[in-house]
Amino acid sequence: MRGDGSTAHAATAPYGGAHRPVNPVRDAVRSCQAVPVTRSVGDSLVRLLRDKGPRTRSQLAEELGISRTSVSSEVVALESAGLVAEGPVAPSSGGRRSTTVRLGPAVRLATVSVGESRIRASVLDAGLAGPRPVTVDVDGDAGPSAEQVGQALRTALGADRSVLAVGLSLAPDLRGGGGLSPTGLESALVEELTNVAGGSPVVVEGAARAMARGERQAGLARGLDNVVVVRIGATVTTAAYVDGHLGRGSEGQAGAVGHVRVDEFGPACVCGSSGCLDSFVSVRALHDQCLAAARSGRSPALAAALESSGAIGLPDLAAAVTAGDPVAVQVARDVGRRVGEAVAGLVAFANPSTVVVGGPVAVLGPHLLNEVRGAVYRRAPARLVAGVNVEMSAPGDRAALLGAALAAGDHAFSAIVTGS
Repeated sequence: MRGDGSTAHAATAPYGGAHRPVNPVRDAVRSCQAVPVTRSVGDSLVRLLRDKGPRTRSQLAEELGISRTSVSSEVVALESAGLVAEGPVAPSSGGRRSTTVRLGPAVRLATVSVGESRIRASVLDAGLAGPRPVTVDVDGDAGPSAEQVGQALRTALGADRSVLAVGLSLAPDLRGGGGLSPTGLESALVEELTNVAGGSPVVVEGAARAMARGERQAGLARGLDNVVVVRIGATVTTAAYVDGHLGRGSEGQAGAVGHVRVDEFGPACVCGSSGCLDSFVSVRALHDQCLAAARSGRSPALAAALESSGAIGLPDLAAAVTAGDPVAVQVARDVGRRVGEAVAGLVAFANPSTVVVGGPVAVLGPHLLNEVRGAVYRRAPARLVAGVNVEMSAPGDRAALLGAALAAGDHAFSAIVTGS
């Protein structure tokens, strides 16, 4: 486990010895030892350019708190490794216009999001921009397989498999095809992605923390230092930035609120307890509620969906909510209320300026979001909640993909500047 709590996996057997695949970008960058890069300065400089865009050498010196001469020396070293390059000319400030420094062509990162029923993969450039992600739907009951995830990344990479690192956003408590445990699935995914990416390291980040990183980088919480993100899927997980620091906990498990008991006499939970938050709002819980409503005939829309396909899932519930089915709408509202009551405690603890709700269950839309807001505003301390914005994350796992890429970039930059 890395210092920031994400897990980085270097290439392992059969890639550790003479048979390690060739990765032109990685090997070219690591072979550039003409000018040594200072670890803390070089790492900070690259991250600054990633987060804030092109900067003049004078701006870099001011923001990093070092001399312009030191900046120039670091730029030469990083430029030889392909990590930085000459950028556009800066706007005139009255004198001679300065040339900026930007991230270089070697900064190419792969990112993969593996959720409960969907895999997405993309490749991002130095500006953290990339094409529309490759999307693969998977059987929610069987779970994703390493082969499916590997094929998604292979398609996203195309002919050029050279990347500095691969970021993997992984939904919690996810079981893989063939009955793989969550730990077994993670290991299989890392091995497969390492192979597909030509031996580049794979950095694993939990889905909620990947979402939080992405939202803070370029989403609804952009640039904010105090943020709470809530992901509702197979379980409910949260991630919180407090004063600009992403909390992870002593075991790296901070935010696992889905198995907090919220009703002593509630339904049985998969964890063996009863009345957990998950037993009311998780994907599995919603499936059971929808099935009961369909079979009893209380929900005509859900009954029609069950009769049509012989099964029922989250998309059917979302469609029924959109159609205004009263039972489906109430299910969505109940989820929002339950989640909002839990989030109210997080607002009191973290004092965020923004709460972002996402994950597969967020497809239930405004009915869910409005109830989350209402419960938060009713339950949290009035002096703390007055200025809090509660918003829905954009669909498509964009934030998770971006957050995983950020984690991969952090690992790659640190490894390169230290020669490890």
